[in-house]
Amino acid sequence: MSKQLPDLREQTVSVLDNLRKTSYLPWWYFRSRILNQKRPLQTVLFVTDYCNLKCKHCMEEGHHGSRMKPYEEIRKELEYSYKRGSRFIDFEGGEPTLWRDSEGRVLNDLYRLAKEVGFWSCTLTTNGQRPFGDTLADSVWVSVDGYGKYHDLIRGEGTFEKLDKNIRESGHPALSIAMAVNNRNYKSVGELIQYAKDNPAIQQIAFNFHTPFPGTEELMMDWELRNKVIDRIIAYKKKGYPVMNSVSGLRTMKKRGFPKDCWIANYILIDGTKLPNCPGSVLGACDDCGFSMAGEMYSVLRMKPDTILAGMRLRM
Repeated sequence: MSKQLPDLREQTVSVLDNLRKTSYLPWWYFRSRILNQKRPLQTVLFVTDYCNLKCKHCMEEGHHGSRMKPYEEIRKELEYSYKRGSRFIDFEGGEPTLWRDSEGRVLNDLYRLAKEVGFWSCTLTTNGQRPFGDTLADSVWVSVDGYGKYHDLIRGEGTFEKLDKNIRESGHPALSIAMAVNNRNYKSVGELIQYAKDNPAIQQIAFNFHTPFPGTEELMMDWELRNKVIDRIIAYKKKGYPVMNSVSGLRTMKKRGFPKDCWIANYILIDGTKLPNCPGSVLGACDDCGFSMAGEMYSVLRMKPDTILAGMRLRM
């Protein structure tokens, strides 16, 4: 009996916590859509600009590692974002697994800190070149820009083999991959979807499309070709392949210059600059945006059922 009581308490706390979270989401939607109070639900927080790769799609200044953001600065940024309404956190870089501070803290300490502040879910976005099996992140996204040689063409020789090994050995229950499709790797889309389906370590695959930030314009696909690739991805999803993007979100990405609702995610850059939406808006890249989350956000606010279900599956 004494053992059953603590178990019952834990189950009750868990149920109440889930009720609190699920009730927050419709309240957030009401405030955002009806009251026009544009509050973020997700935060993308850059913790370092150091990286262990030099990818072709990165802006040149992205290759100059200069800063490990201090722990207490990150704490203040997390508290700021939480007070604004954000409940999901994604630590990014550079390569976030490289983050260290002078006190010996590592990235897992930031996940503990985020939960302490109150965030529901933490995400690791990594290039997969370092083992990450010990991560405390609730979900892991490994950037894979094509199968085998296609990925290596973008990120460097041998990088696919290394990330494949780290994916298979990680043991993480919520691991997915994300591909940024460009005019050098688009032919590998089908092969990578098949890789995701056949790899038991991978839960699902998400797609973005190259956004022409300054100095990377040459990687952007012709719009007609991009739409053909999107149609191909939709066809795979309808056949039951593990594509995370919703059909509604993908169809939205076919429309050049569609209205952006990217305030759903706030961004805090490596220098501490706080942006109410994607940095692409500062760089004038919105019309040619390839970040599929823009399509998902647009679809969520228009109550597309498949997008809402995809988001719940991903985050809850």
